[in-house]
Amino acid sequence: MQLGDYNTLKINRRTEHGLYLCDVDADLQSEDLQEILLPKKFITEDMEEGNDLEVFVYRDSEDRPVATTQRPIAKAGEVAFMKVKEETNAGMFLDWGLDKDLLLPFSEQKVRAEVGRYALVYVYFDQGSHRLAASSNINKFIKNREVTVAEGDEVTILPADKNEIGIRCIVNNKHWGILYNNEIFGEVKKGRLITAYVRKVREDGKIDLSINKPVFIENADDYKGTIMHKLQEANGRLNVCDRSTPEAIYAAVGMSKKNFKKACGMLFKEGKINILGDGIVLKRK
Repeated sequence: MQLGDYNTLKINRRTEHGLYLCDVDADLQSEDLQEILLPKKFITEDMEEGNDLEVFVYRDSEDRPVATTQRPIAKAGEVAFMKVKEETNAGMFLDWGLDKDLLLPFSEQKVRAEVGRYALVYVYFDQGSHRLAASSNINKFIKNREVTVAEGDEVTILPADKNEIGIRCIVNNKHWGILYNNEIFGEVKKGRLITAYVRKVREDGKIDLSINKPVFIENADDYKGTIMHKLQEANGRLNVCDRSTPEAIYAAVGMSKKNFKKACGMLFKEGKINILGDGIVLKRK
C-alpha cells in the first residue's frame, strides 16, 4: 500500500467500524495479512465484500494507516495551492480536501504562511514522523538540474507567480518553466492546472513553455492553411496583425501570436497576403 497515493484494494471484511481492505492479490488465509480500515462514514451501498475499490491512503491522528474515498488537492510528490486554516505550535494546518488537515511545519516555510491565505506547497513523506507533510520551500523539491522533458512534449503546468516577462510555472511537479507574455492568450489562472507544451529546453536547463503546440516544419502548413481559410471566409481581410494582442489573434484565427506571425511571414514571402498596419489581406492576382 502506497502511503500518500491512490491504491486499488479489495474489500475483505465488514465490521462495525467500517470496511477492512487488503491487497487485491493478498492471501486471505495468511497470518501476515495486512489490512487497512475504510471508516464507516465513507461506505456506500454498492460496496460489497470481494469488490475492488480505489482509495487514498494516509495516516490518521493516531499514526495509523487509514483509507478514504475523499480525494486530496494533491498527493505525495505533487504541488498545489492550499488554504491555511489555523496556526499551532507545530506549524500551519492546510485544507487539502481531506477530513484530516495537512501540516506545514514552521521549518518548511520559506516565507511565514498566514491564516486565511493560500500557500504554494509540495506534499512529501516526512521520514521522521512517518506522515505526510507540506513544504513551501519549493526549490528544495522542484529543480532543473536533470530535466525530464524535451522540446515538443505535452506537459501539465501549474502557474505559480507572475513576473515582468511572463508566468513562472511548475512543470509535471518536477521542474520550473516560463510561459512568456507573448505566449499567453485567453485566461491562465494562478494555481489551476493546465496542459501546455515544451517550446524549448535551454542549455542551462531552463524550460520555455507554450499553450499552443510548437510549430515544427511538418505542421507549419496547417497554420498557413488556417489563415488562408479565415481570410477567404472574411472576404479577404482580417483585422489582426503583429501589433494585435494575443487574445485578439487567438479569437480571430485560433492560434498563438507567435504562430500567427510566423505563418503570416511565410505567406507574405510566398506572395499570398499583404500585411497592413491594422490587419492582413489576401493578395489579389
